[in-house]
Amino acid sequence: MDFLEFLFAGFAVFWAGLFIYLLWLQARLRTVQRELQRLEERLAESEQREAEEDAAQ
Repeated sequence: MDFLEFLFAGFAVFWAGLFIYLLWLQARLRTVQRELQRLEERLAESEQREAEEDAAQ
């Protein structure tokens, strides 16, 4: 195998690894965004309940 073929194989492995990493990162980011959205909704519900309890007193 020629050195140029090793170089090409190395670049191919690097780009494939980078692509897989970016896909994994995107999936993780989506998961974190969904979790953040749920926490924001829970916080809003909690604040609303607290305001209703304060208004009832």
